[in-house]
Amino acid sequence: MHHALLVPDILDHIFTFIKADSEQISRRTLAALAITCSALSDASLDALWSELRSLYPLVSCIYDTNMKLSDEDSSEIDADAGPDLSVFHKYAYRVHKIELSGYDIEGGWRVRAAPDDLGVFHVLQVPTPLLPNLTHLAWTDEFSLALLWPLLNPRLLSLRISSFQWSPKSTPLLLSKIRGLCPELNTLGLTFYLSEGCEAMAESCLSRVICSWKKLEVLDYSPVGCECILSLSALPSLRILRLRVDNISDLNLPANSLSFPSLRTLQFQANSLVTVHSILQAIRNLPKSMDIFLPVYRSGGVSAETIEPILQPIGQNLSCGNLEEFRMNVPLLSSGIVNSSNILRPLFLCCNLRVLRIMMTPLFLPADDDLRAMASAWPLLEELELFDCRNLYPPVPSQPLTIMDLPDDHPPVPPLPVGLPPMPPFAIMGPMMSLHLDAMPPFPDFNTTDPRSNRTAEITFHGLISLLELCPNLHFFNLAIDATKLDGLRGSKPGGGVCNRLVKHPRLVDSHISDPEAVARILLDILPELETIWGEGFPGPFTTMFNSTLPQGWDQVHEILLDSKAARGL
Repeated sequence: MHHALLVPDILDHIFTFIKADSEQISRRTLAALAITCSALSDASLDALWSELRSLYPLVSCIYDTNMKLSDEDSSEIDADAGPDLSVFHKYAYRVHKIELSGYDIEGGWRVRAAPDDLGVFHVLQVPTPLLPNLTHLAWTDEFSLALLWPLLNPRLLSLRISSFQWSPKSTPLLLSKIRGLCPELNTLGLTFYLSEGCEAMAESCLSRVICSWKKLEVLDYSPVGCECILSLSALPSLRILRLRVDNISDLNLPANSLSFPSLRTLQFQANSLVTVHSILQAIRNLPKSMDIFLPVYRSGGVSAETIEPILQPIGQNLSCGNLEEFRMNVPLLSSGIVNSSNILRPLFLCCNLRVLRIMMTPLFLPADDDLRAMASAWPLLEELELFDCRNLYPPVPSQPLTIMDLPDDHPPVPPLPVGLPPMPPFAIMGPMMSLHLDAMPPFPDFNTTDPRSNRTAEITFHGLISLLELCPNLHFFNLAIDATKLDGLRGSKPGGGVCNRLVKHPRLVDSHISDPEAVARILLDILPELETIWGEGFPGPFTTMFNSTLPQGWDQVHEILLDSKAARGL
């Protein structure tokens, strides 16, 4: 073996490359490397065992070591000797991150696998903590908090507990003890089922327990009441705060009552405009990044008049210059076509804005003038995503969908808990896939209506060219471009000298197109480094799902762009 492979930095690059494959392939590669190269065996095993999604591999270590074949070729435990845990310990100390759920796949569904696996460790009296070097633990799917104990240790830095049932007697006691077992936590997530009548006790307990971790930097949390939010100001190191406010009644926080000196990211979902407005007014100093989600099925119809109270406190905040990233999911507007630049005008005072993402509807249509106003207000803009919901819905199929046979032993679907869902609601995904689908109304009937039929204004390539000129740092956009209006853009230099080499993976295929060749020439002139028009991470133009909603002509644009790159040797 070459000595260069023993250099830690080179080895890290090799393992990073291996882990870039799918989980199944990367684990097989690491296992093969561990048994074929003695010099890299330990490093490969460390990488292989560093992250687990169940305890089953560790249980297998005990089983394989302590079972013997009887005369009938069946396995049985050697009852005359104590359990041999040498192999278990060899791998247990390598585990740094584990995510446990109630279900696991090991040759089929294993219902409630984690409690059974923990039961094996308890029966065999395996010393605790089971994983002495564990630093990240995710505990999900209604597990009892009592089962959590063998996995807790002083090295734990991240703990996410979701979907457990709040018990008025045991839960406060168990939560208070976690602080002593994991004093160094800097990341915490709490989600639970709360029975009616337990709100006051839960509010007091949660505020006390959470604020006992003075080093907490990341908090995913479903507050029960105002006290649960106000008490968080006692966390001086808090950098990322994610809240999901599910209270039936509106929350009313005092103005300027929340101060987080280290806060960089605030993401929250609220059940009403009153609660959203209350939280924004309570923030004394705005963070660099904000993400707001208002579910339409709870808040009712939202119009331009009701969106204004959401954005006004941001523009009126003396620290509005701190805001660099703003994302908001806007529910269905009630009626009328709205001037989008007027709605967003309170944000124009946020002069350092670099990322803007607004989920729109067919009635929320920006035009070229709107885009120029936004670009003039935010010259530092790097990402602009005005998400157009017109193409979110698939067309109604002409034939009934085939009903697939499901296995009889498929796992039941657990009910949605009060609090954050099992998947974080603000997960970073591709532009389109980050949309909360539960915020949308039922699918419209596309057999009788055309969502583009009532449009009176829309962004054209003229507006896009202005955006690229006024925002030279732009490197991503997701805009619905009206590619049928090409007046004055059919010459040899349609961009008039405007050229952006940073944009490589925009999404701009959400409208009809009249002349694919002319559109391709425009794009090659203003975006010479363009690699795709579908947006990074999208399935691409040649899948059945994508073609069913893709306006005609964009696949031709894609082919012309590829041919041009090939001709230039790119």
